[in-house]
Formats: sequence, structure tokens, C-alpha cells
Amino acid sequence: MLLAKRSPSRAGYPGLWDVPGGRSEGRETPGETLVRELTEELGVILLHYRELAVLPATGAALLAFHLYRVTQWRGTPRNLQPAEHTEITWVALAEVAALELAVPAYPALFASAHA
Repeated sequence: MLLAKRSPSRAGYPGLWDVPGGRSEGRETPGETLVRELTEELGVILLHYRELAVLPATGAALLAFHLYRVTQWRGTPRNLQPAEHTEITWVALAEVAALELAVPAYPALFASAHA
């Protein structure tokens, strides 16, 4: 899994590991948002992805959260937004649960993507 550690200065989930992404702009669909955000944040062009889950708006999450599994892209992921993420790294699925995660449900959601 490619995860990003949120900057300690971020208002939401500071210093926690999260998936790269962000909020929709204008009338973007969730898929269009994914494509734009990963290009802006990681410098990759998405070729194939599918929606994995939609987490409802609860607590600190004011909007529903669309989670995708990206299986093909062009380019090498790199951290183009260091003010948003202090680092990005590939993490083995078995190691995800040991991290301080922005969303506690991530390990089970990621496992379901690989089932």
C-alpha cells in the first residue's frame, strides 16, 4: 500500500498515516477527484482504478470518503506536496495495522481489496 504521513501542521488527522487524496473541486465526480489529486500530490497518471468503499460522513469526517484501489499508473509516485505529507512510503499489507492510521478501518478495507 502506498501511504502518506500527514503533516503535523494539518488541521485534520495531523501526523497520522493516510491514503493520498483530497476533496472534490466544483462538480468533480469522486473518480475525477482521485485522478486530479494523485496527479497533484504524487505526479502519477492513473490508468486503472476501482472504488473499494465509501465511508459515510461521521465525526471529524464532514463528507463521505471514497476509497479506491489503484492498480495501474504511469510515473513514479513522489511527494509533490510536502506541506500536506511529510513522507510517502510503500507499506506491506501485514504492516499497515501497526501504523497510527487516520482511519482505523483501513487494515480491514485494504485486506478486502486483496482477497
